Amino acid sequence: MRFVYLALILALSSSSAFCADDALLQAHMSKSVTCQACHTETPPAKRVKTAKCQECHGNYEALAARTAKMTPNNVHANHLGDLDCRECHGVHKQQTLACAACHQFKFEMPK
Repeated sequence: MRFVYLALILALSSSSAFCADDALLQAHMSKSVTCQACHTETPPAKRVKTAKCQECHGNYEALAARTAKMTPNNVHANHLGDLDCRECHGVHKQQTLACAACHQFKFEMPK
């Protein structure tokens, strides 16, 4: 079964399905989190919903507490409320900071 996952990952990694800088995908793969852990369909085709992310990462309050030392600002404790995780994070897209639409503080998405 591992061979099937490896073959799938290698096949997809050489296609345009992945961004050149796919840090979030690599972070999940390094912890042996497979596509099927988040996606319910095979092959994965739909975007993962926030509720699925929260199964592992916790609710917004817990996430804000875990990232309390984030600098210059803890973006998970913000005035925008409970944003959809996909507003900033994406496994197969460039990660962006929703706060940057209005704010100018220096923050780099993790790589």
